[in-house]
Order: sequence, then C-alpha cells, then structure tokens
Amino acid sequence: MRDRHGFRLGSIWLCALFAALGAYGEFTLDNDGMSLRVFENGNPVLVYNYGIVTPPEGIDAKYRRSSYIHPLYDLDGVVMSQDFPDDHYHHRGVFWTWPNCTVGERPMDVWLLDGVRPVFDTWLAREAGSTAHIAVQNLWRFDDDGSTPIRETVDLVVNPASETSRALDFTLRFENISGAPVTFLGSPVDKKGYGGFCFRPDKVYKPFTFTTIQGVCAEDALAFETPWADVSWQPTVDSPARGVAIFQHPSDPGYPHKGWIFRHYAFLGASWPHNDPFTLQPGQSFELKYRLLVHRGTAEEADVAKEFDAYTASVSGK
Repeated sequence: MRDRHGFRLGSIWLCALFAALGAYGEFTLDNDGMSLRVFENGNPVLVYNYGIVTPPEGIDAKYRRSSYIHPLYDLDGVVMSQDFPDDHYHHRGVFWTWPNCTVGERPMDVWLLDGVRPVFDTWLAREAGSTAHIAVQNLWRFDDDGSTPIRETVDLVVNPASETSRALDFTLRFENISGAPVTFLGSPVDKKGYGGFCFRPDKVYKPFTFTTIQGVCAEDALAFETPWADVSWQPTVDSPARGVAIFQHPSDPGYPHKGWIFRHYAFLGASWPHNDPFTLQPGQSFELKYRLLVHRGTAEEADVAKEFDAYTASVSGK
C-alpha cells in the first residue's frame, strides 16, 4: 500500500518502529573478573567495581576499595567521576559509606577504609536488555580478624537514556549479621554529619553549581532542607553544561531528610542519618533508595525539579 506521494506505508511504519525501539536502547554487560561494565547501544554508561581496586603508586594501600561505581559517564561517553583524588584519597566515584560506625564498642570506619572495607560475596543479578539490572551481595570485613558484621546488598537498575538524561535507581540494604548492636552515624567532627550516598565529580570541572528545591546554593553546606540536590558544571568554555542529581526516595527513613553535603571543591552527598545515631540490633536491617540522574545542561535546563516530581509520582505507594 502506498500513500498519495507514492511511499510504501509499510516501510514507513517499519522505520518508525525501528526508530522507536532504538530510542529505548539496548544494554550489554562486560565482566573482566574485577569490574562489570555497562554499555547502552555500545556506549559506556558506568563501571561497577566489585574486585579490590588498589591505589595508584604513592598512595597508601589502606585506601584499597571495592563496591563502588567509577567511571560514571555522561550521555556523550565522557567520564564524570573521579577516583583517588589527591585532596581526598578515600573519595571514590559513586559510593555509599559512613565514617562513624561501631560494632558494639568497636569502631568501624568504612568511609576512610580504616581497617575495614566492603568485599564482594556473590552476584544476585546480572541482566541486560531494555534496561540493565545489577544486584550484588557484599560483606563489610575487618582486615585484622576477617570478621564481617554487615551484609550489604546493592541493587541497581540502569534505565535507558533520553535525549537529555539517564536515571540510575539504587536500592541499598544493610543487615547486622554480628552478635552485637551496630550503629551508623555521620562524622562527629564539628557535627558535620557526612556519610551516606555520595558522588565525587572530577575536580578538573570546577567551578560547580549546586542546585536544590530552593534554588542555587552558592556556599558549601552540611545540611539543607531539600529532597533532591544537583551538581552541574561546564567542562569547557565551548561545551554545554552537564550534571548529576540525587533524588531521595519517599520510603527512605526520615524523608525528606535534611542531611546533605555540598562541597564546591567537588562533592555531592545525601547524608543520612547525619548527626542522629541509628542502631541495628543483631538480625535487623535497613534500606535506602536513591535515584541518580545524569543529565545534559544545568539543573534548570534539564528541568531537574520536574524530573524529581515525576520520579516521586512514579514510586508513590511502592
């Protein structure tokens, strides 16, 4: 069948179908035995490091780490994150840790990797298609005696990119498998409270702009009344801006919790439980959910506020 211009309508329909399917993308995974790489239509999206990553030469071996994302790529395949930055060796791409944990009376600082660190235990999911789904079980292990007081479960869904953004949905679960109470707490130094779900952009992209539900935050902050926050930058004078936002999930404890860390040297974090200790008795667990939105443009240009409203509407009741 042809239209009045002589084109085959079936061919037009097929082209439209293929174009629509292409817009949703196709994910693939590549596992090298240390890291799991995620691609969409052959383009790099992120690398989840599950094997132990050793520091570059000249950096103390105590900073070896695993269970984090680096590199995180923007929609054009450019690396956004930084690992082992010379101003804070413990910062690592996209990560989730606390500096002031205890097992009974024993300190457990997985933020600074001070004698304890998450280590890989087993895969729970490695699926790729119209989305990518990664799930892994880790254990927090002390270096000296090998004890493992916390079982960590990381569940990540990578959604297909649109023209302007890509959403990564994290579910993080922490279970006390020790025989003593485990307490989570942010940094006690000057009651900064930092510790939780964090993103370290590469500092070469300075200056950074931090945006919240209340607008731009021009100063560093260690607490802020906002359910989402965004950091954006312009890589070069000739390139458009890009950024990353963190959305709190409505089911998170204390939502919307006010613990945030905005550092213009290059750091965005959702800090929970901030300055209020949270204790798990043996056998208890808690769960945190966040959406990480990678986007083109500034927060305003990417309409991050609208993206957050759509996100909360889509997960309400879940």
